Amino acid sequence: MMAITHAIIATAGTSLILGTADPLPLGLAILGSQLPDLDTTESTIGKICFPISSWIEDRFPHRSITHSLLATGFMAVVSLLLGHFLLGDIKTAAALPLGHLLSCFSDTFTKQGVQLFYPEPVWAVSVSNPRRRLKTGGAGELWVLAGAVVALILGIYFATGGGISQKVSQNLGLKDGIVAVYNSKAATNHVYANIKGVWASDRTNADGKYLILGTEGSEFVVTDGKGVYKTGEQIITSKVTTSVGEAARTEIRNISFNDESAIAPLEELRTAYPNADIYLNGQLTIDFPEEVKIPIEPNQMVTAQVVGSSIRLNYCGLDRAIAFLKEQYAVGTVEVRIMYQ
Repeated sequence: MMAITHAIIATAGTSLILGTADPLPLGLAILGSQLPDLDTTESTIGKICFPISSWIEDRFPHRSITHSLLATGFMAVVSLLLGHFLLGDIKTAAALPLGHLLSCFSDTFTKQGVQLFYPEPVWAVSVSNPRRRLKTGGAGELWVLAGAVVALILGIYFATGGGISQKVSQNLGLKDGIVAVYNSKAATNHVYANIKGVWASDRTNADGKYLILGTEGSEFVVTDGKGVYKTGEQIITSKVTTSVGEAARTEIRNISFNDESAIAPLEELRTAYPNADIYLNGQLTIDFPEEVKIPIEPNQMVTAQVVGSSIRLNYCGLDRAIAFLKEQYAVGTVEVRIMYQ
């Protein structure tokens, strides 16, 4: 097969098998796919590495030792050891021997085949009829190349969506897969829930696109800019899918209060992040809980609740928290979720 065919098959297979679209493992897969042809000085890799290919060519037949499982196994041991100790990423290191293996296997469909089980001098050929075997550069190989390009596109598509299993669960609306998509993307992008469902209070239509603020088990905490809701409680869903939106960052930090004004550090947050969506989670002991008036809002999740001498916050928006904590001194720690572009 041509070098380009080996490269595309290797990158497509690696992307699908490892679930990756990262350039490094795909590049290693391409390198691995070219290494079998080190046994001839006529190949692209052979011309680049002429001293090595010339040495191998003088000692071993073409498509023998470098096209064997023995070579793949040796390469896997070296790659995985280097990946473990140098890269700290065995999955990335596995791309090199995987690319080599896919290249060797694809050559079994050619007219000559390969000595896959070297040093056994047996030629491995996948197609018994010689007329149906692939000729290098022939029409059959061009069809294989076209199919490999399609497979590569699909591999990258699945990988950028979190893998095949996540894509399937996403399209079926399965919650575990959707949560996995959110967890993989929430640090770098806004993630939206496309919800089909009804309001729990009156069973009216609640279909829409909601920004996901966080997860609680397999349920989502979402907002439409007017309120905060939890699926399974305020919104009864029949199907949920996610869509990745604009690039954004989510920072999570803790703020501790030690019998000090609750307003000052919250105002500092608003000044530091004027265009961010900020939500608070946690419980604070306050001086005058009886003065906190929290309105009952239909169809909305309870984001603030007075419990004894404390106020409990659960995805409470910053402006609401400031309104509730005005003139209060507080003790305790809250988690602050800052979402900004």
